[in-house]
Amino acid sequence: MWSLCLWAQDVPRIRNFAPLDYAAQNQNWALAQSPEGWIYAGNNGGLLEMDGTRWHTFSLPDKQTVRAVAIGHNGEIFCGGFAEFGFWKTDRNGRFYYTSLSDQIRSDQLNKEEIWHILAGPDFVLFQSFSAIYKFDYQKITLLHPPGAIMFTRTVNGQTIVPVIGRGLYELLPDNTFKFVPGSAILADKIVQFMVSNNHGGVWIGTSNHGIFELRDHQFVPWNNPLNLEFQQVQLNKAIALQSGGWAIGTILNGAYILDENGRLRYHFNRENGLQNNTILAIIEDTDGNLWLGLDKGIDFIALQSSLTIFIDQTGKIGTAYTAAYWQNRLYIGTNQGVFVRENCTQPGACRNKFHLVEGTQGQVWQLQVIDNQLLCGHNVGMFRIENDRAQKISDVTGGWCAIPLPGHPDRLVQSTYTGLVLFRKDASGHWVFERRLSGFDAPLKKIAFDTLGNLWGAHPNRGLFRLHLSEDLTQVNAMRTYTREDGLTNDFKLDLAAFPQRLVVNAEPVPLQIVPTDQGVDFRPLIGQDIPQKWLSGMADDYFVVERNDVRLVSHGNTYPLLLTLVPGFENILPVAPDRYLCCLENGFAVLDRRHLLAQTSPRKTNRCLIRRIESADSSVFLPTENLEFSWRHNSLKFYFTVPYFERMPQVSWQLEGFSPQWSPWQSSPEKEFSNLSPGNYTLRVRTDTGAAAAVFHFRILPPWYRSVWAILVYIGLFFTLLWQIERFNRRRFMHQRQRLEIEKERELSVQRTAAEREKLLLEVENKSRELSNAALNLIRKNEVLQRLKDDLLAAKSDPAALPKIIRLIDGHLEGDHDWAIFEESFNRVHDDFFKRLLGQFPDLTPGDFRLAAYLKMNL
Repeated sequence: MWSLCLWAQDVPRIRNFAPLDYAAQNQNWALAQSPEGWIYAGNNGGLLEMDGTRWHTFSLPDKQTVRAVAIGHNGEIFCGGFAEFGFWKTDRNGRFYYTSLSDQIRSDQLNKEEIWHILAGPDFVLFQSFSAIYKFDYQKITLLHPPGAIMFTRTVNGQTIVPVIGRGLYELLPDNTFKFVPGSAILADKIVQFMVSNNHGGVWIGTSNHGIFELRDHQFVPWNNPLNLEFQQVQLNKAIALQSGGWAIGTILNGAYILDENGRLRYHFNRENGLQNNTILAIIEDTDGNLWLGLDKGIDFIALQSSLTIFIDQTGKIGTAYTAAYWQNRLYIGTNQGVFVRENCTQPGACRNKFHLVEGTQGQVWQLQVIDNQLLCGHNVGMFRIENDRAQKISDVTGGWCAIPLPGHPDRLVQSTYTGLVLFRKDASGHWVFERRLSGFDAPLKKIAFDTLGNLWGAHPNRGLFRLHLSEDLTQVNAMRTYTREDGLTNDFKLDLAAFPQRLVVNAEPVPLQIVPTDQGVDFRPLIGQDIPQKWLSGMADDYFVVERNDVRLVSHGNTYPLLLTLVPGFENILPVAPDRYLCCLENGFAVLDRRHLLAQTSPRKTNRCLIRRIESADSSVFLPTENLEFSWRHNSLKFYFTVPYFERMPQVSWQLEGFSPQWSPWQSSPEKEFSNLSPGNYTLRVRTDTGAAAAVFHFRILPPWYRSVWAILVYIGLFFTLLWQIERFNRRRFMHQRQRLEIEKERELSVQRTAAEREKLLLEVENKSRELSNAALNLIRKNEVLQRLKDDLLAAKSDPAALPKIIRLIDGHLEGDHDWAIFEESFNRVHDDFFKRLLGQFPDLTPGDFRLAAYLKMNL
């Protein structure tokens, strides 16, 4: 019976991690989550780590299978396998290293068995096989011998309980002794797989083949719940109490069951609705309240806290969903194969009943809507009215694409078809019936909507946008206008219309446009400022949806909520099907969005924060991001690894490095970024994701090379001043030497000049003396000649008295002659640098007497 119901069950999103994804083996025996949000799994191939963006595998010393994993209160990752147990930690360089604890135990028994379970508490950690318990108090290890072969030890309601096979339950006391739990002998012949609190001070004990027993009033009794009969057949294996107050129970044969706080079945997950495998080997709830399942083949993540529940048509019998309606506690889905209904649904997305086909609706369904408490179906073959799960055709006009109420006419509907427009009216009984075709327009219209002025707008399925005006008697289209690129549309192919309160939007690639009537006609105004291809779909009140690539976002009251959905390409449709409920049409099913639950999630997820996990340099050095980290010049090529503990899908990341690139990078799926040859300076790296997580901010500095460091600059300055001092000292010494040399040369030159001057003076004096001597000699000769002539003339005068006057004239001639003056003038000019020539040049009117007077004055005579 349960399998029949589950075929139609809506469940939260499931993400499958196959062995190929985590690059290890099939079986996953244990799961745990670290304080950072990382998920750890004990796998046949070693210890697996998932940080939200990538998987890592770590091996035990002898590459044993990791059977058990637990988190210590200091963040240790405890694990155990065959003849080995210990813990992993991260060193300050970000490297994961292993410390063995089993080396402290000398036990032949340990060398023959495996550690199957680890129970970590604040004061101690229990490593247990099926025959022994090793208690580690974070300092030393104590070997405990239980009363017999044991199953998995649990801490319930403050007590550490040990199931002993063949005896019942025992409590582990602080003094390391075991105390029998009274009344538990009823469990002696049963295999106890788990123990959890029942939220009423009691305990649920899950057994492998006998269902659940409840400890109540110190008595162990079978759990009084119809599900217990089913649990006896599916082999219970694991169970945990959920933060919400419910429970998650894993089985060996039929997947996982989720119970609410009252013990009622909420979800059942198995292969038919998304699990990779029905055998649950491990189960944990992460800090965000989502579920992780370790399977016999793979690991599955269940978004238990998601506002979406998803129906996946695993059989292909329903097909692709195009439309939906919720009416009279029935959920109707219109697909490419007909109308399918699921009955007795208290609300959409919360029903486990099976879908069945509404007879007569086989084929493509375009529209389902409730108008005046009647369910109408726009179909490939016409229009149907569905009542009591029976379809009655009310129109034979093929291609009932879109029907909408006619403004001002509450008893009329207008429908777009493959061949124009048709009109429906209410008959006397209040049923919608076909009235007529509207003449004047016969083109197909995929979507129609009225604007605030009463004009009917229609989008052609291939190309073109039409504005139509209906006649007052509603018999024809009496006015029509076609709009294309020439009229302002960004694109006129494959258009779509979306009607919002007080505005009409046409979805034209790449961006939606608002249709705004103006005095000149119509204006098409873009609704976003950037050319990011997207569509807008209308919702309740002021809600609307943005469809962008493979992503859908709800925008409500200015806030944006990602939905992580992919709608039917070209036929994107999200419908309000109930108060605070939307149904999203998918290619292989549908999803129901609980709007109230989504909007109530005001607090951010505990682990949904973007992180820079580690940094690698070109020489393979590893760094942990710390505040204001400094890198040497040889580490100026860095590779940053980003992560965010977000597991519903692979997040997209974008980065910005201040000091390198002021712009945010495009979204990328690779969670890493390498920067090469960064210049010295301060940088701030910001990393964001498309999950709504807060951006990671990391400040770091690239130090200059040693020859550009502060100390090097100081040395350079010291050397520079030393060099200047040496140059100055050298110049001073050279100047002194040059000065001394110049003084010596000057003295020598002055000595030579003095010698030359003296020589010249002496030569001049000798020359003057010689000239004076010559002149004196000439004068003497001339005087002698004159005297001789006078002597001769006087001798002659003795005999001739008349010769005396002649002698007197001769004497006067020599006394008045200028010959002596000429000789004086020539000598005077030579001594006094042509004194007379210069004087004559300045005073040409001077007389010879003036010259003589000047010469005497010059000579101080």
